[in-house]
Amino acid sequence: MKTSGTDVARIFLGAPSILTPDQQTKLEQWVAWLEWQSFQVIRLGRDSHGENPWHTLTQLLAQVDGVVLLGFRQLDARNSVWRPETKEEALSSSWWTSPWLQLEAGMSVALALPVIVAAEAGVNEGAFNPEVWNGQVKGVELSTPGAATDEWLDAVRERHDRRAGVSR
Repeated sequence: MKTSGTDVARIFLGAPSILTPDQQTKLEQWVAWLEWQSFQVIRLGRDSHGENPWHTLTQLLAQVDGVVLLGFRQLDARNSVWRPETKEEALSSSWWTSPWLQLEAGMSVALALPVIVAAEAGVNEGAFNPEVWNGQVKGVELSTPGAATDEWLDAVRERHDRRAGVSR
């Protein structure tokens, strides 16, 4: 896809498809904040993956300037056992989000996209674990769209300008 200097930056927003009313409200707040930043928000619905979800997601991610992944609670794993019958057996004390978000995070990192993850309280597996947040993957609280995102915003806008052929 060819872009011009007048095109707006495109953001892929990943979130589980099935949400509680409170989670849906929080998703809408994030969308409103992204749109307030003058970004075009791109979503990939559960029925939009087609026969080859890997190809569909790769093609979509190749056309965006940044990624936001919202880790809403999906699976109550607070009473589960990690690595049963091994020397590392431990009780889980967390919630899990959609496993698709982990795939979206990995593919986004592989494509060198600026990523911001925001998890609902209790979700801290994979990309939502603060221990893995670094230069490319930023993490913030889900409850506060836009908080502590300046570095991510700058990275998205720089990527958009490079893709559009605009010098800063």
